Amino acid sequence: MRLPFPGLSTESGVLYLNCNNLLEWRSPRKRLPPSSSRVRTATKARARLCGLPLLAISGPEGCSLLSRSDEDSGHQPPVVESLSSGFAFSGTNLGTMDPTVVINTLDEDEQKPAKPAELLVFDDSAHLNKVLMNLNKLRKNKQFCDVVLHVGSGQDMHEIYAHRAVVASVSPYLFELLAQKTKGTLQNQCKINGNFDISAFERLVDYAYTSRLEVPKSKMKAMYLAAAKLKVHPVTKYCGKYLVEHLTPDNCTGVRAILVESMNQELVAEVDAYLRENIAEVVKSKELQSLPHIQVELVQHSSIEMDATNNKHLCHMVLDWMRSSFDQEGVLMETLTEKVHMLYLNLDRTLHDCNDIEAGDAKDTELVQDYKRLSRRLSQPKGSKTKGRSGITTPAKPRQFLYTRSDSSGSSSDEEDRDWKIIATTSTGAHSTMGLAVVSGTMIVLSVVQRLNGPANNGDSSPEVCTTTVGYTTLPPMMSSRCGMGTAEFQGRLLVCGGYDRGECLRTVEAYNLATNRWSTLAPMQTPRGRVDATVLHGLVYLIGGSDGSKELASAEVFNGSTWSALPPMPVARSNTGVCNLDNKVFVVGGWNGKRGLSCCDIFDPLTKTWSSAAPMLLGRYQAGVACLNREVYAVGGCDSWTCVASVEKYNPITNTWTEVASLQSARRGCGVVEYNGKLYAVGGHDGVRSLCSVEVYDAQTNSWSPGPSLTSCRANVGVAVVGSRLFAVGGFNGKAFLNTVEFLDARTNEWTTFVAKSEAQPPVPCIAEDDRDSSREGSAEECR
Repeated sequence: MRLPFPGLSTESGVLYLNCNNLLEWRSPRKRLPPSSSRVRTATKARARLCGLPLLAISGPEGCSLLSRSDEDSGHQPPVVESLSSGFAFSGTNLGTMDPTVVINTLDEDEQKPAKPAELLVFDDSAHLNKVLMNLNKLRKNKQFCDVVLHVGSGQDMHEIYAHRAVVASVSPYLFELLAQKTKGTLQNQCKINGNFDISAFERLVDYAYTSRLEVPKSKMKAMYLAAAKLKVHPVTKYCGKYLVEHLTPDNCTGVRAILVESMNQELVAEVDAYLRENIAEVVKSKELQSLPHIQVELVQHSSIEMDATNNKHLCHMVLDWMRSSFDQEGVLMETLTEKVHMLYLNLDRTLHDCNDIEAGDAKDTELVQDYKRLSRRLSQPKGSKTKGRSGITTPAKPRQFLYTRSDSSGSSSDEEDRDWKIIATTSTGAHSTMGLAVVSGTMIVLSVVQRLNGPANNGDSSPEVCTTTVGYTTLPPMMSSRCGMGTAEFQGRLLVCGGYDRGECLRTVEAYNLATNRWSTLAPMQTPRGRVDATVLHGLVYLIGGSDGSKELASAEVFNGSTWSALPPMPVARSNTGVCNLDNKVFVVGGWNGKRGLSCCDIFDPLTKTWSSAAPMLLGRYQAGVACLNREVYAVGGCDSWTCVASVEKYNPITNTWTEVASLQSARRGCGVVEYNGKLYAVGGHDGVRSLCSVEVYDAQTNSWSPGPSLTSCRANVGVAVVGSRLFAVGGFNGKAFLNTVEFLDARTNEWTTFVAKSEAQPPVPCIAEDDRDSSREGSAEECR
């Protein structure tokens, strides 16, 4: 509606709505007609009309303009666009014909009521803060509080006094909870279920009363979770933003876990993007050791296939295999993480467990047969074993997808399944890959290693596969399962002495010959010794202390290759010591005397056959890994009286002092420690909760520990030794059983393996020429080419 208001003058006056619903200008000297609409002030604004300042007052019944200029402007009457509380003015300048109206909200001190005698407006901006401040004082003094929130459980229960109206206004969760509590009851006690951090919950209550939140960095995750559960969305938003902006390789997986728990998929996607960009650093972080670890080996027909494999696509195919295992075979996460799974690519273009390979099949090589014997079959419903898996729920990927160089996914789905996906992958060796994945909603670490599968030694071998492919066989197990034994390199062989199994401490001694790939027995020790360590000095094997199953031992003995002889006893009987040699002497570090961890360090001189004492360690410890590096003695991890420790210290024989160096990334006891390629390797062990597969490597130049390649089996109280160019891990306890298995670190691939090439251990397997594969004549390698 456009209404002219005639009679506008430049002198002070009033614009009013007359009985004809037209605006008229009236000088204040003239009285308004009785029929004019009185304006009740609702909104105030300042209008500059063609350079003429005007004070505009509008209300539900009309509008008035008060002139604030005495100059004669000579302007034409303006036009009112509307008469609502959101009205706008427009005017026309006689000279330029340009619109010249601007509307601004008046400041508080400029608001002038139309009739001060009849209307007073008072806006106290400090009132709200004063009310909240006083309510907070009342809460702290427990005055007029109508609800007591019980947070926690058992003896850790905390009472938080509050006012229902305040906390319910801030938290929709508490609003719903308190609304239910007030129905038909005057009960003011309210139990808050859920695993809330007490400190975070109290800070949120403070925020409800003060509108201010202070959260230390250490409490940010707990605060985010508490705010998300209580649905305090402003706090959830800003804490989540802080967490994502402060991601590091060490905390990103933990941050992702709480974001998933709160179902914040937007922030989860940002964390996943960070993981993809920084996966090479993330896989080295110690936080990954707390995640489930699934290890897979893929057998390939040739090294050409191994080199051509796209590792990213391989991980996706492994994920499909795991999903099929969950969906069709009822496999549990615990089953997938308890052993290394050997897979092969079947004719249906999917991965299958090598246990599915039938006897006599071309793929049923000795490598596969050894895997069948050594692995425990995944439990599956009866009759579910099929070669073709016709009931596969996910689309099969073609074989060339595995070997393509493109990283584009072959999936036609636009939306990735949040509960089953590969987040990020990185190459960790020539034919090994490590990645992060989500399996059935759980984040896991996935390790995939490719193995070369030699042909089966039978007449059904495929003609296109040449049998000159290097054959592999497993490292044979020890004759006795054992852990806590003395392990060393002796006369070019791997020597294992004593130790204990579930029943008793052992006297037996075994030696592994790399040339023949066989174990043999040597002369037994004079005394059964478990929880013992060994070292080799000047061609003699020294075994010091230990336990005979009933008490700690002070005795020691030495082995010359054929017989054992007694040595003078140590000053203190003890087990779980660390033993090494330095400067032609034998060092015995720490140990357990039956009551506590020891800090003492004793030295045996083989020339004088006497014991002396060095400076004690900074911390008494037992089950520590002990080794020499750069002419210094290192004591790594172990236990004090009851707790696993991550601390590491070294002994300088020149100054006779111990100094602390960089700590392990994970506390561990019963790890094997040895110098290998100029660095210290801490292998396996136990963190107080579980046996470990992880390995850490110490660089003395940088004084830092970094993750090494993981073992194929978790091993606590493991024996380690370097023989030739190989670092061996022997026996140990995996959390369920004492082990007799052995594995070694392959320096070429930087991976642990339980397989050795036959050519390294025995004469090569004869090669059958392709045109004579049905005859019994043995051909040479040249005939196969």
